[in-house]
Amino acid sequence: NILLDKFRRVVHDTVSQEEPLTTQFARLSASGDRQGMVRMLMEMSYVANLKPGDLYEGKNDAQAAQLYEKSVGAAIESRDEHAEIRTCNILTQALFAASANGRVFLDAICERARRFYSLRVYASCLRDCECMLALPASFYDNSAENVKYFVQRRKECLQLERECFRKLEALSSRKRGIRRRTSSSSSSSSRSSSSGTPPTIDGKPHSCLVSCPDSVELQVDEARGRHLVATRDIRPGTILIVDRPFSFSTDASALDRNCLHCHATLKLEDSVRIPCRNCQTVAFCTEVCRKEAWETYHQYECSVFNYFFKNSLNNERQQSSYLLLAYRTTVIQALSLRNRTETTCVLNPDFLRYHANGNAKDKDNDISKECADLGSKRTYSPLDYRTVFQLETHCADVEPHVNLIRTVEAIFLAKCLILVLNKLDVVCTTETLIVLAVAMLHHLQAINCNAYEIIENVHDEATHVWEPRNIGAAIYSTVSLVNHSCYPNMVRHSYPNGIVVVRSLRFIGKGCEIFDCYGPHFLSERKLYRREFLWKKYRFLCGCDACKQNWKFPLPEIMNYKCTACLEPIDLSIIDATNQRCAKCEKIVDLKRIEKQLCKSIQKRLSAIAKMYQGNYKDAMPLLFKHADFINKHLTEPNIEGIKTEQCIVQCYNSLGSISV
Repeated sequence: NILLDKFRRVVHDTVSQEEPLTTQFARLSASGDRQGMVRMLMEMSYVANLKPGDLYEGKNDAQAAQLYEKSVGAAIESRDEHAEIRTCNILTQALFAASANGRVFLDAICERARRFYSLRVYASCLRDCECMLALPASFYDNSAENVKYFVQRRKECLQLERECFRKLEALSSRKRGIRRRTSSSSSSSSRSSSSGTPPTIDGKPHSCLVSCPDSVELQVDEARGRHLVATRDIRPGTILIVDRPFSFSTDASALDRNCLHCHATLKLEDSVRIPCRNCQTVAFCTEVCRKEAWETYHQYECSVFNYFFKNSLNNERQQSSYLLLAYRTTVIQALSLRNRTETTCVLNPDFLRYHANGNAKDKDNDISKECADLGSKRTYSPLDYRTVFQLETHCADVEPHVNLIRTVEAIFLAKCLILVLNKLDVVCTTETLIVLAVAMLHHLQAINCNAYEIIENVHDEATHVWEPRNIGAAIYSTVSLVNHSCYPNMVRHSYPNGIVVVRSLRFIGKGCEIFDCYGPHFLSERKLYRREFLWKKYRFLCGCDACKQNWKFPLPEIMNYKCTACLEPIDLSIIDATNQRCAKCEKIVDLKRIEKQLCKSIQKRLSAIAKMYQGNYKDAMPLLFKHADFINKHLTEPNIEGIKTEQCIVQCYNSLGSISV
């Protein structure tokens, strides 16, 4: 099998070294003609003749049998809890290597369930029982002996399941009694759970924006494009967006530590790793996640999974999952008509129609009408493909060599999908391949400037800081409506099942724009670097306050005050004992009183930090919000107190989303 890395290099070098081809592709790129770019490369014999084969780590029953025997030996020598855990780990390896229709799989899953039960990890035992009980009897009906063996194992799991429910109910009753006897005011650490429950938006739902409250609205103008604006004053910590991903993917580094489907961590004590029934590479936290993933997308990627990561354009791209994200985005919509109860597979004609034109500049009028007014007059849902199709791609704006690389990748991914579809008896012509490649190219371009990271936070016990760690990437079409600022007024946090929650980070006045930061922050990079980065990746010249006023870090410790009436900065040079009025509106300014109040307010932040060190984030947040209100009322931006407070607020919310160890 030819890997993507070699395919990309050969095609790129061929086009780059032949001037007529270089000129032709540059012209197609500048005109935004995706179909033209795809067709041009498809005319090359090397490209046309490429036929990818399966590339994945399949099951190995001989290896599974050896691992199971090893676990039996380890179990005999087990003398303590740590040895039991090591035995469970060996059984997990055996499970991943074993075919789901073999006896080793049955033996390993039942034995691991028994081990979890003996360790009193009843929730884990239940998940193993669920996995075994979901196995179809047809896997083992080739002989009477196998049927009998399967029924016997099934009875064992049903008995274990009943015992686990009984134990968990008893534990639950004891905990309820303890809670009644203890004070309701006692604090608890946010680190007791692997992931928080996603909150809901604050306020009344927006009439069109499914993921937003009515405190924000979508506006469009020539300078800023589509953007979100506050319809009323918004306080810090307000939930502005709760967005679901249209599609998502998992980075290579997270494949063994996170569920492929919901991205829950698999590193905690009560976590269970459930294998795919076809490959050894991916893991799930429950049988439910395995089943949903297989039915929705994994069955279309499993046999070609290694193509998405076995490339070495550079290390960062090799580990990231942008190829998988583009592939899944295509699969989810192209096969969206498939009925899960049926075995037939049909390509969605609407999806093919959307990408039949493939020209970024000369768009199809009918499709443009279908996408018009989404979010302002018609429902804008993150699960509606039209909102994904509308995302900016900068197809005609990027350098031709960038489009060349993406077109090569798109064709390769389309050929992988054709390989899978052929096995499902879907008739795919050359024209089908071209439309799928155009769609892949469209998605690769959109992902480059619209995809967001899926994050889990890991607590550093030494520094007491929650550090973000990438799990994967996702397309959030509502969050993508938010424009950039090098000093954002919102913050994003990942929750289970890929949900992202957007909160206001500080006060946002009525009519002010909501800003995200998807480039360098002004605290970390100078203006020139920030603008170069944003222009190269997103094709705009940043005009945020930090860039226009060239804010520099570190900020001075001296605070600049503002008038609470006209909001203009107070000129301290003319404020003295005889003149204590604002130079603009002449409101009386009691500077000494404000300075004393600031000192008291700073104590609130320091008290909040002390609570955060103890893991009591819930009680820390009200103190931080009170301090943030004072800062907004009395201090001009930027100021070091505001920055410190915002960083504390972010840390508190880090503890509430998806977390791991």
